[in-house]
Amino acid sequence: MSGSKQGSEKASITSLIDSEEQGDEATSVSTQNQSPKTQITQTENVEVQNSDLKVTENKPKNTEMKPTDPNTNASTTENTPITTSNAQVSEKSEKTVPAWMREPEEAQNRYDRYVPRVDNRRRGEPRVAEVRQDPRYAKYLRQDQEERRIRRPDDEYEGDHKRRRPEMVTQFDDRRQGTRKNHPGQAGQSESEENGDEQQGDDEEETPGNEEPVEAQPYSRLATSVQSTQHYHTFQSHIANKENKDINSIVRSHYNQRTIQSKMQGSRTKSPIYKLRNFNNAVKYMLLGNHVRKNPNPGSPTVILDMCCGKGGDLNKAEFVGADQYVGIDISDASVKEAFHRYRRNKARFIPRDGGRAGQRDSRKYNFEACFATGDCFQQSIPEILEPNFPGIVNGLFPVDCVSIQFSMHYSFESEERVRTMLNNVSKSLRPGGTFVGTIPSSDFIRDKIVNKDFLPGTNNKFGNELYSVTFDRTPPSDGIFRPPFGNKYDYFLKDAVDNVPEYVVPFEVFRSMCEEVGLTLRYKKNFIEIFNQEIPKYFHKLNRNLVDGMKRADGKYGAEGAEKEAVSFYLGFAFEKLG
Repeated sequence: MSGSKQGSEKASITSLIDSEEQGDEATSVSTQNQSPKTQITQTENVEVQNSDLKVTENKPKNTEMKPTDPNTNASTTENTPITTSNAQVSEKSEKTVPAWMREPEEAQNRYDRYVPRVDNRRRGEPRVAEVRQDPRYAKYLRQDQEERRIRRPDDEYEGDHKRRRPEMVTQFDDRRQGTRKNHPGQAGQSESEENGDEQQGDDEEETPGNEEPVEAQPYSRLATSVQSTQHYHTFQSHIANKENKDINSIVRSHYNQRTIQSKMQGSRTKSPIYKLRNFNNAVKYMLLGNHVRKNPNPGSPTVILDMCCGKGGDLNKAEFVGADQYVGIDISDASVKEAFHRYRRNKARFIPRDGGRAGQRDSRKYNFEACFATGDCFQQSIPEILEPNFPGIVNGLFPVDCVSIQFSMHYSFESEERVRTMLNNVSKSLRPGGTFVGTIPSSDFIRDKIVNKDFLPGTNNKFGNELYSVTFDRTPPSDGIFRPPFGNKYDYFLKDAVDNVPEYVVPFEVFRSMCEEVGLTLRYKKNFIEIFNQEIPKYFHKLNRNLVDGMKRADGKYGAEGAEKEAVSFYLGFAFEKLG
């Protein structure tokens, strides 16, 4: 476009902004040369005007009008009769009243796109699903769901498909114009001392930064290094009528109870699996430290999506890898609340503008922005979970640089449908070159136990030791290969962490093949013992001293031994890369 043509177009657009009918496209262009504060205000107006995902066409009042498509609800002029409730919402949204001054019922209209739309079919038209889909998020629909999606005229979303930075996301980016640099400091140095993912029962105390350092204690001759005492209450869940509940209800109830009871158990250093938790945490530091890749585009933040964030046990790891943005989702509402409070308590007062010079950073705090939401990433799409509470976040922050699922992906293998929904969320959320990092039970470990008949005495469907156990609901196949690969349930027990919660076998080759179908290629796979032995020389001086000392063995070396070694061998870590 030539300079004169561009200048005249900007002048025309500027005049349209002052008119009564502001178009979304005009607002987007005019805000490019505005100050950050002005951009946020105008973005807010755009969201109100598009509360039902309609765009008012920019035309002068005296311009001759063209006939309107009868299938389109968007109103183009004042003279067009309003016949639907959606059009009434569009008329209300033209008022530039700030969101905090609107009436409650009017403020709710911005979420109308998440409810069934009014049936305005032509006579004789077949009835279709009443779920209204935003084409910006159509990529989250799997191929088998695409046929059921309502298709809407392209002009109805004219201009709305452009990439916008909503108010929440604009606040993040205005304070950081550059990518974050690797910062000095050790992992786990935030005020909330690291204890890991909730799936393994890894809790964090309220203010562990005020505790005295825990003296390194060598492993005793007992299989479990730190025994429970009268000063520490081992966790036990109480889920009534468990046999008649679905997996989601059981998992949600279990981790809600886990969150509440953890506040009353006592010091975590007294837990019988204290050193096992430290070991698992170290492995996750190594996985994320090796496979979280910075966004290569200058000025783009590094974003991590934690699809099963639990109580926020991996917030310290997000700080360790230098994340700029963190999005946490979990099915347990109590865990999500705890994660939010943990982040709020330890968030840095000032986020450094340059992303992390040593003199500006507080290594004991979280120097990144974060948001949290309750939802099931195995049954819902990411926009379904995030957009109601954070409008525009998917367009503003996604695609992300890393998707992390720690100690929880096995719940999706209840059915093929849940696995495909989960992988669809992962793939569509990642940028090309982004990574999918996670930890799951090792199907190789399970197969070896079954083939070698390494069951507990008197059983043919249970293996483990005094620390953990796996109990199948029926006799497993003698070759250790489960057919079909979905819905193969077992009850998993880990002392002081998981109280016989149903889980599902994850046949890794099936999982790898399904990942390839959505554009994810395997880059890394090792069991926990291999990961630790290979990476500990690199990370020994990077990890927090309390975390390292908590893994000291009886022989003076570091790692797992006894019953804990078998318990951690049950898991493996993986990393996939999203192909471009």
